[in-house]
Amino acid sequence: MQKFDVIIIGAGIAGLSAAYEISKSKKILVVEQEDHAGYHATGRSAAVYAAAYGSENTALYALVRSSWSFFENPPPGFSEYALYEDRGIMFVAGHDHVGGLIKHYEEMKIRNPDAILVHRDFIKRKFPLLQESYCNTAIYDPNVYDLDVSALQEGYLRAIKKSGGQIVTGFQATKIQHIQDQWTISNGTASYQAPILVNAAGPWVDHIAQMAGVEKINIKPLRRSAILVDGPDEKNSNDWTMIVEFEEEFFFKPDAGKLLISPANEDLSAPCDAQAEEIDIALAAYYAEEVLGLPVKKIDHSWAGLRSFVADRGPVIGFDKTKRGFFWLAGQGGFGVQTAPAAGRLAAALISREAIPEDMKSFGLEEVMTSPSRDGVTSAAFQCLEKKLKF
Repeated sequence: MQKFDVIIIGAGIAGLSAAYEISKSKKILVVEQEDHAGYHATGRSAAVYAAAYGSENTALYALVRSSWSFFENPPPGFSEYALYEDRGIMFVAGHDHVGGLIKHYEEMKIRNPDAILVHRDFIKRKFPLLQESYCNTAIYDPNVYDLDVSALQEGYLRAIKKSGGQIVTGFQATKIQHIQDQWTISNGTASYQAPILVNAAGPWVDHIAQMAGVEKINIKPLRRSAILVDGPDEKNSNDWTMIVEFEEEFFFKPDAGKLLISPANEDLSAPCDAQAEEIDIALAAYYAEEVLGLPVKKIDHSWAGLRSFVADRGPVIGFDKTKRGFFWLAGQGGFGVQTAPAAGRLAAALISREAIPEDMKSFGLEEVMTSPSRDGVTSAAFQCLEKKLKF
């Protein structure tokens, strides 16, 4: 039986970022049930970095802000490609809801002083397709960037292997045991052992916990769907900004000459290989026509991913209080990619019993804020976003 210092279950961006940091000083193994890394939420993300994202949640905001330096200046040799490109974002509202948008702006600007109110000429320049009913007023935030998830993931994989870390795909654990302070995971044909087991299994984290005899954190996988369609032939959408309805009714994002359109749904799901349902596809196409005046004649691609949350919608990063050596890296929701560098560093620090990194502390992060035993995980009631069509 091969022995390691740390075993990580799950090769999504959370597991890989932690493995990248931990492998600098420890012998690590990453196991993944699928045939390749990043198959589920990571590979289906809209992939943006928003500097002000999560500013109402100190832990989330600290991870977002502390990740930017990595995206901006990755270590030498990490990737031959830039990890980000400028995008910007506009929060919009139909003409009947501009009052709500302005109230939203008044709350937002306290946390995000770079956000500004803009009007028709600016809006049409940044996203020419928007129908007039959405061009009265918008909130513009320039500090939003596209992230190259593929380059980030490949950089992590190369660096992990270079550090001597091992990655085993197609490994679905069927047995997890904790004996004499050692965790052993098996799939019926192979077994591995380590004193520390990191649960980074995304929507399956509660399933892994139950196998390990650990109390669940009641993770809620929420399906979000999207479609990819052609933009108008005469328009070059590559430089357009991202558009989000201010109460998250929908969003549009330019994507390699096409338009990514999502109804921003949150549909409770069992852990699975998520697929977009017909109603979600139809709703996305409806928004394209209603808000952009763009009839959807052909859908190039449709997909869905599971965004997994705990009750307070914050990240869960820390040791379980009841089982020695069981470490949670969960609840990344819709922010796993943009927080990956900092989340990986935080996980590595906590696993090594070191202090929280100084940059995260400077944003107010405390260990209790990501603890799996905090009140927001163990006692809070969970709510999905309430969706109400505004047409």
